[in-house]
Amino acid sequence: MDYQYILVKSRRRTYTIKVTGDNRIIIRAPLNVTAEQVERILQSKRGWIEKVLAFNAANTVIGDEIINYSRAYVCGRLLPVEVGPRNAVTPSCVRVTGVKGFRAAYVGSLGKKFLEEFAAVERATGLKAASVKFRAYKSMWGCCDGNCNITFNFKLMMLPQTLQRYVMVHELCHTLHHDHSPQFWAAVARFLPSWKSCRAELKKYNPLVKLYQ
Repeated sequence: MDYQYILVKSRRRTYTIKVTGDNRIIIRAPLNVTAEQVERILQSKRGWIEKVLAFNAANTVIGDEIINYSRAYVCGRLLPVEVGPRNAVTPSCVRVTGVKGFRAAYVGSLGKKFLEEFAAVERATGLKAASVKFRAYKSMWGCCDGNCNITFNFKLMMLPQTLQRYVMVHELCHTLHHDHSPQFWAAVARFLPSWKSCRAELKKYNPLVKLYQ
């Protein structure tokens, strides 16, 4: 099998190879590396690469229809994507003017309900964010800064509501502990005893974070 890979050359002496969660193979090598050397590296790691690719396939809910933007998740449901004159999430489809329209579609159609759910979680936990807003993060679902301002990735609205709630609780607990210490996880467990299963399920959706930019 021939692998598609990304080769990153730099002033280094060693080789490293990495398979990311979205199945990108990244090889880091010295500046003078040859194509033949890269092929030998790939062949020597073939067994390991196949295992990682198989693991990724078994632990993701992101198929080709998501990657090519023909379908999109809405609160855990797959809906067709249609190109139209405005950005909106409807009961039957996600309508966007282009890839960059997804943020406007989700925030405009689902943002109010999301914030209402977040306010309910605040009341249930007794924790409070200083402010809340949405962004298109490329590597995380949410962030709580040192002043307790919470920013959610708009793609969170693509996930099942149980996972949305987990991320809400997670970020609110950062208003108590600005780290991932045992005390932080104890707080998460106090408000959401099923957090471990939620975190495991959330990983299946992680490739979504890199999309819709």
